[in-house]
Amino acid sequence: MQTLCVSLNVTNDTMKLSDDFKHCLRHFVYYYTNGTLPYVIGDESILMDIDYREMLKTEASLVEQAFAIYANNIEMDNQGKVLNDTHAMKRAAQWIRLVCRNEGENYEVKPEFEDWETYLH
Repeated sequence: MQTLCVSLNVTNDTMKLSDDFKHCLRHFVYYYTNGTLPYVIGDESILMDIDYREMLKTEASLVEQAFAIYANNIEMDNQGKVLNDTHAMKRAAQWIRLVCRNEGENYEVKPEFEDWETYLH
């Protein structure tokens, strides 16, 4: 058995995502899809009164970016346990808020996104 990356379980040269990461990703998808993301990120005001599911239902690339931001922000320990799921969801929610703002509305992401957060792998 080899040890490679904190996010992977490696057996016989086959890499797999950790069960904890899969659990967190599944929940992020669930919260996004059923509209409860605002209630699990620790700051309901970010997505308050924003019907992001309706606004983004035809904007696949913007949703793709939200998922990339979530995944890029995830940190795990050596056993693949996710250490910052709420933070990763909050950063994705900030992106959603930014792209779903009303015309003329000023919303600033704080702190601003860094390049590595928005990178599409």
